[in-house]
Amino acid sequence: MFSRTNASLFIKYAPLLGLLAVSSAHADNLVERLNQVDNSLQKAHHSVQNTKNSIHNSQNKIDNTQRSMQEMKEGTYVEKRTERGVKNTKRKAVDNLINRSNRAIRDITNT
Repeated sequence: MFSRTNASLFIKYAPLLGLLAVSSAHADNLVERLNQVDNSLQKAHHSVQNTKNSIHNSQNKIDNTQRSMQEMKEGTYVEKRTERGVKNTKRKAVDNLINRSNRAIRDITNT
């Protein structure tokens, strides 16, 4: 009697189990396909970002060249170049000092 009940349950739920197995396989395939699409979109996004950065860098070079040409015409190129050099050196020194102090604080708090 017990085996007959199991057999009838199996027959009753066999189509449902088959549908569940097929649905699971389709879901796995769908997840894999969505991951492929996501990876493709990420590659496209990185490509767009790289292009934007390249355009921005090129525009900076053009702006710097035009500024330098204007300063040469005005006769202030050397003076302004020196001012920029001093300003950048000061900025780098301050940045290095901040980075060293942050690193020291991190080392102290991590121990």
